[in-house]
Amino acid sequence: MSLTLTNIPRIMRSKGWGNGARLMDIWFSRPSAVAPAYGLPDTATIKMDRWALTFARARSVYDQLIRDRIWVNSAAQAEIAKMLRRKGLPASGSAPRSFGNLSQPVELQDPDYINQRIVSFGLSDLDDMSAALGNFAFRVVVAGSVAAVSGGRGFAVTISEIGVYIRDSFDFNGSQFLGFWDDSTNSVSMVNPLSGTAVSNDDFRAWRRSTSRGGDFLVFSDMKRTSRSPADSFSFV
Repeated sequence: MSLTLTNIPRIMRSKGWGNGARLMDIWFSRPSAVAPAYGLPDTATIKMDRWALTFARARSVYDQLIRDRIWVNSAAQAEIAKMLRRKGLPASGSAPRSFGNLSQPVELQDPDYINQRIVSFGLSDLDDMSAALGNFAFRVVVAGSVAAVSGGRGFAVTISEIGVYIRDSFDFNGSQFLGFWDDSTNSVSMVNPLSGTAVSNDDFRAWRRSTSRGGDFLVFSDMKRTSRSPADSFSFV
């Protein structure tokens, strides 16, 4: 390979792809770690409002999940019921009890996500979002209260706030072509083989084997919180 793999972040920065460059620098700098045995997550790089939602393909998916209220569809209701039971919250005859604290660190809330939507990229989407995240998920968590229904016929859930965040895995597992890169001209193309050296996930795994560095990690954005007024509600048995 004529390309020096560790120069790819420099190429990204030359194109203004700062988040992609930062996340790749983190991967290069860490001791070897292979997903799902991740190192510490990155929670500082990706921002919802200031970055992710400025990309049209991400904004479109986010707006649609809000319109569809995916936190109260049938799949989400089942996940919320399971989440509440894990926490031991529904209790017959008990007063309403609150659940969810969307001010907590996102990575601590992730086990309680109740629905998600995937944002994908195509060959024409050669930008900082594809460099940083590729395909990724918007995940949804909820906060509100739960109470037993009068007469013991199940439980009523009220959702007063939702949170949406990004979760992604920064790794080079599987087979994936990553473009043609040239560190002498700071160029990259997904389709033109004359524009540089072909790079795939295999090259990063080979670099890790030879250096004992290259640590896979999870990426979390900040939380975009939205109050629900009026609140959303449903019941389950």
